[in-house]
Amino acid sequence: MCLRSSRCRICAHEFRSPALALGHLPVCNRFTSFGDAKAELELDVVECSACQLIQLRNVPSVDTLIPTVPWIRYREPEGHLDALVHQILTLHPNARTACGTGPFEEPLLSRLAEHSLDTHALGLDVAPIEGRYPYLESWQASINAPRLAKIGARYGTFDIVSCRYILEHSPEPVIALVALKQLLNPRGLLLIEVPDSSKFLAARDYCWLWEEHSSYFVEDTLRRLVDTAGYNMCALLRYPGVLEDALVAVLQARDSPGSGRSSAILGSSSLFQAYREAFIPTRKVFREKLTKAAGPARDRIALFGIGHHAIMLVNAFALTDLIALAVDDDPDKAGFFPPGFHIPVVSSEFLLADEHIGLCLFAIAPHIESKVLDKLSPLAARGVEFRSIYAARDNSIMKDRAL
Repeated sequence: MCLRSSRCRICAHEFRSPALALGHLPVCNRFTSFGDAKAELELDVVECSACQLIQLRNVPSVDTLIPTVPWIRYREPEGHLDALVHQILTLHPNARTACGTGPFEEPLLSRLAEHSLDTHALGLDVAPIEGRYPYLESWQASINAPRLAKIGARYGTFDIVSCRYILEHSPEPVIALVALKQLLNPRGLLLIEVPDSSKFLAARDYCWLWEEHSSYFVEDTLRRLVDTAGYNMCALLRYPGVLEDALVAVLQARDSPGSGRSSAILGSSSLFQAYREAFIPTRKVFREKLTKAAGPARDRIALFGIGHHAIMLVNAFALTDLIALAVDDDPDKAGFFPPGFHIPVVSSEFLLADEHIGLCLFAIAPHIESKVLDKLSPLAARGVEFRSIYAARDNSIMKDRAL
């Protein structure tokens, strides 16, 4: 079920620092119609003491992560893409062709097409079978040398190759980056976009951990990965977000191979040490606070927005028994049990009708909070409190934690 490793994904240094052990948790995409998510994984998060990459010790196999419902889909940031296209074309003004390698490329490719570039999007060469619907786990597995060599031979190479929000999923990111060279023209640019982990680590926010993210990059570890894979960094761009920033590395392949395993030992970072050590006390305070808010009948807390952040929080912090309503207005989720929950997903109509609820936890994107609050205004009128699960938000339930 897991691909076990004792060595770092970038530098192959043996893990020596203590892990953040989350325990056995259900796979976050394993929604069921009967409330029994059997697939569980032991999640340990470790930091390499040589290069300081934060990563999962054991990576779930592709087969373990394949969704069992057809509607699992994720969205990634798009608001910065106009600025990114400008940066790309400034760095490569003669670019004429572009290729996207994953499921989040269309918004970028469409913008490049508006600048008269000939664009091509790779498909996913894995067909669904009964009860199995390949998605991100299969996309990352498709970034491999044999497949990309065939694509390069069939379609040729490209001036610009984009790989957005895939590399953090890869159990072998160095090998994936090396494989992508086969799609690049000699002077071509490779764009790698990944989420920056700095904000959630600094805020000690644990809902951002996820079994589908093998690596948690910050600027320094992304630079080390790029160098190890044999690329020169033309630019490292940061696009700020409320909860997390986007990091975009614009790369050119070197003729020389990567530098390989580093002889330098950086030691544990203070950022991860504080994050690891705060987990148990944070979980204790969070559960105590919500136990009080839930009341004797455990019928006073609603959780709005049932995505993988909410699911990770509930399971990693052992909050299942405290959540009275799991609310999401996505019609695909209605009636399904989130992994680890004992209650099915209901719409906001059920929340509005439930007079017991006194606290509504938001696990939703900040840009839609005001819209949701407008919809739920009758709850506010009767005194329901609204708090975000995200530690970096001003209205976070954890802002007044006593740690």
